[in-house]
Amino acid sequence: MTPWVLRLIVANTAAFLLSMTVAGVMDSLVLVPALILQRPWSAVTYMFLHGGLGHLFFNMLSLFFFGSRVEQRLGERRFLILYFASGIAGALLSAVFSPWSAIVGASGAVFGVMLAFAWFWPHDQILIWGIIPIEARWMVALMTALALFGGFTGSQGGIAHFAHLGGFVGGWICLKAFGA
Repeated sequence: MTPWVLRLIVANTAAFLLSMTVAGVMDSLVLVPALILQRPWSAVTYMFLHGGLGHLFFNMLSLFFFGSRVEQRLGERRFLILYFASGIAGALLSAVFSPWSAIVGASGAVFGVMLAFAWFWPHDQILIWGIIPIEARWMVALMTALALFGGFTGSQGGIAHFAHLGGFVGGWICLKAFGA
């Protein structure tokens, strides 16, 4: 595991444990997109909060599987820029399309990392649920379609679809800016 992937997993796990044990942590760090100007820190802090153990587990599992290769390819500095720019882009897109939905989770940032993985290794096979093979590029296309559908139909309430889409947008902007 690369240095920043490990640090991000540790930081997310520590923030989750803190938010579950200390009253008021979640409320003070959660992102409510419509209030982003009054609470600008929440565009970053929401990425370290999670709604439950399963939410944390799947975000960190994705970061573990995709992040190390991306960090090795981009280098530590560019990897961090990609990660945080993707998460912040998720916050901004949520502000446009779902301004009053409280949002927690690293999904936007992780989606940017997944996009970078598919960008560099589009034909690599990913096993969904450990059994269904899909190329990385098609996985990102499928996840984009699902997020668009969920975001604009309102299905799957409680999922920050626009943060996911914003993560893809932020990741794409970073990769283009990096000349990748």
